[in-house]
Amino acid sequence: MRTQLIKLQGSGSSSRWSRRGFLFLTVLAIGFLALSTGMGCKGRPATPIHTLEDLNSPDMIVGGETETVSLRMGQEALPKAKIANFATPNDAYAALLAGRIDAIAYDRPPLDYAATQNDKYVVLPWTVGEGHIAVGAPLDKRDLMDKINEFIALYRAEHTYEEMCNNWNGALKPVNPESKSCYQDMYDRWVNHIDPPMPDIPKPTNPTNPGKPLIVGNDPQNIPMSFVDGNDEMSGFDTEFVMRFALWYNVEFEFKRLYYDALFPAVESGQLDFAVGNLDKTPERAETMLFSDDYIECPAGIMILKSRWQPLESADGQTGEQSKATPQTEPAADALETPTEVEATTVPEDAAATGVEAETVDAPAETETQEEPAAPEAAGADADLELKIDEVPEGE
Repeated sequence: MRTQLIKLQGSGSSSRWSRRGFLFLTVLAIGFLALSTGMGCKGRPATPIHTLEDLNSPDMIVGGETETVSLRMGQEALPKAKIANFATPNDAYAALLAGRIDAIAYDRPPLDYAATQNDKYVVLPWTVGEGHIAVGAPLDKRDLMDKINEFIALYRAEHTYEEMCNNWNGALKPVNPESKSCYQDMYDRWVNHIDPPMPDIPKPTNPTNPGKPLIVGNDPQNIPMSFVDGNDEMSGFDTEFVMRFALWYNVEFEFKRLYYDALFPAVESGQLDFAVGNLDKTPERAETMLFSDDYIECPAGIMILKSRWQPLESADGQTGEQSKATPQTEPAADALETPTEVEATTVPEDAAATGVEAETVDAPAETETQEEPAAPEAAGADADLELKIDEVPEGE
């Protein structure tokens, strides 16, 4: 796992150019992966997917970001599929486009945004669990967490446009005058639009903590929740949330950029006053840190390539894309077990230059095993990257 502090350099003068640069680098990464592995889109059988159950097969590989509850929920919903762990969501997206995995299990807001950005993706109409995304803080920050929860209740409640503009120091002022809440305004902007600019949110003029800013951990590689823009500044839904909270609470703050899996130990050790970054709230984590109320609706979903999506017609003549199936029952968070780590593959230095990280590929704990299905076509002795997955049980 990556636990070091990171700083990502911007590549332009705006969020728009930063994200376009990211998409360009992703395309280069996909091309490199396809050439180096000899697999690409032709390396795995691209069978049609009609329902969620079609992915529940030993022939299928479902990927996602390491240590996320959404990936574990995907594993629970699809117990027969192989599970591939990736260091960042962007790596999983690139692997899906390259045909190295069949699906991604992740939180719906980032998946919906990815599908908005790239019409090669489609998010399936079923969820595989209900995520709880919250702010995390050390156990001794109860007073601060109470204020965060007060702000969450306020920004999620419906108000008139005039109220949001004129009250609460302007911290809840929406960009869209038609928005009924600050939350609705933020969700629509960051999830449903391409390359939205960061609103102009002023800093407190007379903060209550001058010279002693709150240290806020934030993940810089989780578009659209949090990321670094072309000016090397934090942007995204989580970033806007923190800026609005600081204005409302009248405090100074500064971001400390940490990868997702580094945020939790940084909070627990007291290095941070609080952290955002699509943090999954679980009973186990709540034993060592405080969590706020949920500040965003975040069910876990599944994304595949649109070219493989062939929804079946239901009895009323609608397709699966039109009629929502009953969501999968969410597994109890304390019943989720960490997958057994199998083997980590190393990305060559050339690939690292494109932004693709090393990955680990996990399989569920063994019960009954069956013969491993035919592996993807070998890339040959000169291949720089190889996807390896051990046998996976049939599941219950």
